[in-house]
Amino acid sequence: MRIFISSCIALAIITPAAVSSAEPNNKERTFIIEERILLKNLPKETKGLQVWVPYPVNDNCQTIEDFKLDGPFSAKVIEDREYGNKALYLNHAGALDLDKDSLEISVSFKVDRRECDFSDSPKTSGMLLSRLLKADRLVPVNGKIKKLAGGITQGKEGDMAKVRAIYDYIIDELVYSKDDPKICGIGDSLLTLEHKKGICSDYHSLFISLVRSIGIPAKFEIGLPVPQDKASGDIKGYHCWAKFYLKDKGWIPVDVSEADKHPQRRDYFFGHIDENRVHLTTGRDINLKYSRGAGGRSLNFFVWPYAELNGSRFSDVEIQMSFKNLKGGG
Repeated sequence: MRIFISSCIALAIITPAAVSSAEPNNKERTFIIEERILLKNLPKETKGLQVWVPYPVNDNCQTIEDFKLDGPFSAKVIEDREYGNKALYLNHAGALDLDKDSLEISVSFKVDRRECDFSDSPKTSGMLLSRLLKADRLVPVNGKIKKLAGGITQGKEGDMAKVRAIYDYIIDELVYSKDDPKICGIGDSLLTLEHKKGICSDYHSLFISLVRSIGIPAKFEIGLPVPQDKASGDIKGYHCWAKFYLKDKGWIPVDVSEADKHPQRRDYFFGHIDENRVHLTTGRDINLKYSRGAGGRSLNFFVWPYAELNGSRFSDVEIQMSFKNLKGGG
């Protein structure tokens, strides 16, 4: 079954607002994302199969067009209440009489991506801002975190200077590393602080903990990195970043881990994120609509497709991501 989801219909409630900036963004690129999802070792008469696929954000920094789905059963776009994340929801309540023990779903979409800074900030409700001052399961805001943030920001005048001090502290103290899956990639602020290493999810979890603990809203955004120097190829993993909110400026983006990996861009990544990425979802502890099988717990973050079989999480899922550049980059 092939489904075409019209961006002007399905996404009418999130049409991008006009971008206004004293220094107009001129870094743009266009590419196609292709995603292949293979569910393996399924029972011959599979029943009650549900699949959630992150549905890309359409906002001031990126525009999504030509969304296509090839799959064996019906789908619709759903939205979570807390963050407004969208997901493509595929549900087959009855039996699927499969001729083999696997099932394939393919997704593709076109992305027009732009460099972003604080001038691209959308309006945010007071309710969401209040939520973005509170802790997540692995992102605390009190105790050791609050004490550390107080020390880092002592003597700094103004919220911008305080957040910059936190940003610099993390870059100076942490080492970018993927060497230990029990530490790196979990996004546990206290674990990251203890071991002083990690990847993007660890850097930005600690950043958000520290920033929220001094009374400044901060949010976690996650998606895909798109190689800048290639015309096409595989996407091997996810990438995430953060934004913090100041009343007089709106949302200000930071990419702490990229700044650590590329010291010459340290100033740039405090207030900018580049065009070489796709934003899929926002937030932590994601509660997927209709889900029953996450062990009674929300998802730590939502960047890869998630599946359930008869109300329990189904983990035998192979995911392949790739891109094709159409304009910009390289």
